[in-house]
Formats: sequence, structure tokens, C-alpha cells
Amino acid sequence: MADANPTPPTAEPESNIFATPLKKSAKADAALMRKKKNQMKAFVYLIVAAIFLGVYSYMFLYDQLQSYLGFNKEIKTIEKQIDNYEIVLADARNTKNFHQAAYEEEFAEEQNIIRAVFPETVNKLGIIRLMENFATHLDTTYPPFEFNSISFQEPIEEDGYIILPFQTSIHSSRANFERFLGLINLSGNLDPENPDHIRLMAISNISLRDRGYDKTGKHLGVDFTVKLNAYSRL
Repeated sequence: MADANPTPPTAEPESNIFATPLKKSAKADAALMRKKKNQMKAFVYLIVAAIFLGVYSYMFLYDQLQSYLGFNKEIKTIEKQIDNYEIVLADARNTKNFHQAAYEEEFAEEQNIIRAVFPETVNKLGIIRLMENFATHLDTTYPPFEFNSISFQEPIEEDGYIILPFQTSIHSSRANFERFLGLINLSGNLDPENPDHIRLMAISNISLRDRGYDKTGKHLGVDFTVKLNAYSRL
């Protein structure tokens, strides 16, 4: 027979399925709050650092910044100056080359004159031709200017130059002989305006003999014996 008062079933305790998740959620919220605080602190620090960097840059780097900003302009100015310098330098080089060419031409001309008046060789044949040119230049109708003989002695070496003694006999008038002496005095002249550049010579001795007059009273001229020294380089 069935029990009239059946025992009610034992009530099972209510389960709280949110208990554990609620505890975990509180911890997450706390961690989230700490994270937000740290982020806020970091943001504040960043703002402060940015302000500090801006103040530092303005106070200490402003001049450098201005210099940097103006650097491009300075470069253009310097480039323009360099271009101007190159133009001036090119003009200076052209002027230098022009003056150098003129100097070299003048120097070459001077060297040619020096070689003519102070030659590097004794050149006895050149001396004979020079005397012949003198005779042609001074020849007159009467009495003629004549070189009767030219004799050379041994060259004498001195310090840096050579002396060539020689002797010549001349028949001429006194006037023409004086002209001959004038030509000898012009020897060694380096003046470029002077067309006659005669090798350097000097008279060491002169002796003469007057031939007197003929029966008609015409002067027969004078015989001159002249000793000279011709100079040349070693």
C-alpha cells in the first residue's frame, strides 16, 4: 500500500553559475582600471616631455634651426660667388697668358739681341764679314775705306767669356776713320730700337801713318793699324 505521507524529495542547493565569472570580472575591471591609469600617466608624461622638448628646442636649438633654414640660401649665394670667382679667374688667366706671351716674345727678342752682340762662338769669319760691312758702309770716292789685312791671335779665356785679340790695317781718310770708331763704340748696344746690333768689341791700340799729299795737293789718306778685342761667351 502506498505511503500516505510520502517524504518530499530533498531539495538540491541552488547553483550560482555566475559566482565564479563575477569574481573573475571584478579582477578584470581592476586590471582595466590600472591599465587606464597607467595609460593616463604615460599620456601625461608624453605631454610633459613634448612641452619640455619644445621649450628646450626653442631655447637651445632655435639658432641652429634658423641657420639650417637659411643654409639653402647661403649655398645659392656661395654658388653665385663661386661662379663670379670662376669668371674673374678665367679673365685673370687670359690676362696672364696674354702678358706671358708678350713677355716670352720680348724675352726671345732680347735673347736674339744678346746672341748677336755677345755670341757663344768666336766666329772669326763673322768678324771678317763685319769689317767688310764697315768698309762698304764707310766707302767714299776718295780716299776709299779699305781693310788691307786682318790677323787673329789665340783666344784668351777669362771668367765666363773669351777674348779674341785681332789686328787690322785700314787705309782711309781721317773723317771716315772717325766714323769707323763710332761704329766700334756702338758695339754691344742692346737697345731694341737700334737696328744695328754689333758684336761687342773694344779697341786696345791705334797707330797711324799719314801718306801726305800728291803733286796736285790731293791728300792721299792715312794708314791706320788698329788692335781690337772681340768678346764672346764660353
